[in-house]
Amino acid sequence: MPHAAREKTAEWLESMIAAAPETSDDFVIEAQGRVIGKAGFWRLPEIGYILHPDYWGRGLAKEALTAVIDHVMVTRDIDAITADVDPSNAASIRLLGRLGFEQTGAASRTWQVGGVWMDSLYFGLDRDRWKSLKTP
Repeated sequence: MPHAAREKTAEWLESMIAAAPETSDDFVIEAQGRVIGKAGFWRLPEIGYILHPDYWGRGLAKEALTAVIDHVMVTRDIDAITADVDPSNAASIRLLGRLGFEQTGAASRTWQVGGVWMDSLYFGLDRDRWKSLKTP
């Protein structure tokens, strides 16, 4: 999620850290001893992730999300995982597709960033599809 000010990103991360464990399951992503992002569930069943741009295109987001999805499907009683993506974020849309997510809907003016309304594409990965992707 883009923020104009570092303080806004810090507030956003703090709210995720403080989220109730019954409804959240977030993990940091590290590389070479440095925190470079996060992946997980702030409000189950919606998955979210953020990765420092210096680490884009290296497969790290896919690796992290695969582990987080497997963890949640094994440890939580949920039927499906959802994702809400900015339609202009082509890389994120491709990533979700590679992980087995399918688009389930779209909506206009769903959230604001810096006073600008953004749209959403919705994606889902149900338990049966997840299981089928795990079977060789």
